[in-house]
Amino acid sequence: MYLTESNVRDVIFKQYRYKLQAYLGVFTSLMFIQVLGVLFSISGTGSMGGSAGTFSYDVRTYSGSLVAIFTLIWAFSNGISLTTKQHRYDDFNFIATRQVSNYANGFFLATASGIAAITGLLITYVLRLLVTQVLKTPSVAVDQLSVIDVFEGLVGFFLYILLFASVGYFIGMLAQRNKLVAFLLPVLLIVVITVQAYLGGEGALLIDIGRFYVLEASFLLFIVKSVVTTALFFLGACVLGNRLEVGA
Repeated sequence: MYLTESNVRDVIFKQYRYKLQAYLGVFTSLMFIQVLGVLFSISGTGSMGGSAGTFSYDVRTYSGSLVAIFTLIWAFSNGISLTTKQHRYDDFNFIATRQVSNYANGFFLATASGIAAITGLLITYVLRLLVTQVLKTPSVAVDQLSVIDVFEGLVGFFLYILLFASVGYFIGMLAQRNKLVAFLLPVLLIVVITVQAYLGGEGALLIDIGRFYVLEASFLLFIVKSVVTTALFFLGACVLGNRLEVGA
């Protein structure tokens, strides 16, 4: 039994290492969209102003929110892409079960999410340097963050990215199981959001879901929510993946 467990771990590690080497384009696209997010953020992500007599002022806000949004979209699409036939056929280079492939995909998504979180945090400092040193903004007020704040931000961003990747992985497996889902799921989501807004709801469905995570006051509870949700989506994807036909 121990020999079998050891062989399974070896195959998972080999698949994981293969994916890191074979899917370098994933990280290239990550760098591209994060740089694109910085370029879109240079002009500011928000502004306000006013005047009183001869005095006028203009306040412009700079943040890494666009970088974060682009990164989450990248994670979601990356999760879906791992479920396509082309990527699943790559796993046939190894003598392994679908369960082993799912584990390798999970480790790959976790690694990619960690790298995305680190580069996303670093590139926000690049944006700060561009605004203060290159654009020579006359007066800049910068939020001072402690080491704990930076650490919590990094962990939180990683969990968000991994959550979006797991959702994409689940939807991708669902679509592989039933091609009609790829069309019906976004339509159903739009219908639910539209109906909720029409009935007078204060926020749309996606906003309500976002509040469940974003507005959580306890960082520890936020971690629990994110980890449990990610695990459930990944477990659901594994169940769907194990039921796929060999040629599907």
